[in-house]
Amino acid sequence: MIDTHCHLDDRQFAHDIDAVLAASVAANVNRWLLIGYDPRRWDEAITFVGSHRGMYLTLGVHPAEAPLWNADVEMQLRNLLQESGAVAIGEAGLDFYRDNAPYEVQAPAFRGQLRLAAELDVPLIIHMRDAEDELLDILAVEPTLPSLVFHSFDGTEKLMDFVLSSGSYVGVGGLATRQKSDGLRMQLARVPLDRMLLETDSPYLVPARQKDRRNQPKHVVTIATMMAEYFDTTPDALATQTTANAERLFGLNHDH
Repeated sequence: MIDTHCHLDDRQFAHDIDAVLAASVAANVNRWLLIGYDPRRWDEAITFVGSHRGMYLTLGVHPAEAPLWNADVEMQLRNLLQESGAVAIGEAGLDFYRDNAPYEVQAPAFRGQLRLAAELDVPLIIHMRDAEDELLDILAVEPTLPSLVFHSFDGTEKLMDFVLSSGSYVGVGGLATRQKSDGLRMQLARVPLDRMLLETDSPYLVPARQKDRRNQPKHVVTIATMMAEYFDTTPDALATQTTANAERLFGLNHDH
């Protein structure tokens, strides 16, 4: 299985990353997408991924880092995407949940990354929080959209309508397992299984009923097990399908 969204270079893993990866492999989660979301840490992320077999890289500018976006950062991102073997841009998007930069600062960073992904023909991983209408407005006017992944989808019926009509992919993680996420699970049940990805967002968004508040990639199995019934399938079938989806979308190979 593949964890399609994790932050294993986070300092929460600094003391035991090898043990965390070993536990992941033991659970049959043996490939990981590390999300390089901060321009100040792109080089660090590239080095980290290069030193761990089975790990892949994305590079992008998270909405919280949007004030850093400028022509130089865009050029750096373009160059690094082509040099580093990164498989996607992201995470990028809009986030008005926290006290982040205003729309006028976040929107250009998101638009720039959308256009770069379309130009380079790589997927773009979307982070969206409390920004659904603004996000849909931007997507509606782009002449060409890349393949999109809605990381940790948390939207209304309107956003899911867009996902389905555009053939976008949906990242399903710990949020969807929580008791209060009934409305979210109803939306996720509409997603075709060939458009679904499993992710942890480690060390964040730990699944329901876990004592350890630090999430880790082995919980891809927990998420598959808890979610399979909602998708009217088995954990094994969900694992097989979501792995094939990630391989197809990101162009992953087995000998990496």
